[in-house]
Amino acid sequence: MKAFILGASGDIGQAIAKKFTVGGYQVIAPTRREMDLEDKNSIAAYLKQNVVLDVDVVIQSAGWNSPKAFEDTTLADIDKTHSINVTSFYQVLQHIVPALIKKGDGHILAISSIYGFIARNKRLPYVMSKHALNGLVKTLAIELGRHNIKVNALAPGFVDTKMTRKNNDAVTIKDFEGKIPLGRLASVADIAEVAYFLCSPLNRYITGQNIIVDGGYSIGGFQK
Repeated sequence: MKAFILGASGDIGQAIAKKFTVGGYQVIAPTRREMDLEDKNSIAAYLKQNVVLDVDVVIQSAGWNSPKAFEDTTLADIDKTHSINVTSFYQVLQHIVPALIKKGDGHILAISSIYGFIARNKRLPYVMSKHALNGLVKTLAIELGRHNIKVNALAPGFVDTKMTRKNNDAVTIKDFEGKIPLGRLASVADIAEVAYFLCSPLNRYITGQNIIVDGGYSIGGFQK
């Protein structure tokens, strides 16, 4: 069994790659030097040189989020965010999906976000990209279902990662924790466990879904 993982150098991606390795999968995880997700030519070159056609699982865990107010956001910001979060995944899938169709089986997973169905101040490019990513997942689930390919998204809430702590100060993180019914940020292992299930042989009938892993935040725990 083989898993192709984008963004395995990030905190969540590392945890997912480790979980699949422990689970007996051969993990293929290109580094940024090998495949620059901002550069379509870099992606094409990697895929041409590394004919990744016999994988069983494809996971998009790469993500870019640089908070800015709307008036400070540029088209370059939007292009960069969409390239890393959405279109690079689409380009990779164009290359790999035909083999999954031929095999008649497979799992595709996008690590989305709670900001794929809600929004937040100063997160316009990120929110746009995650909404688009969810649209990609839903459409592919419909089109690929007849080939027994399960396509899902996993939407983490607030995860204890370097990016979370870079984009939110200690006071904000404490506020998050107070509004999460389970009382803490998610660990990267919490996310990896769900990702593994969704892409394992145990998942035979879940497709087109956005599985929310946020400790209960989005159900309204923040409303006191």
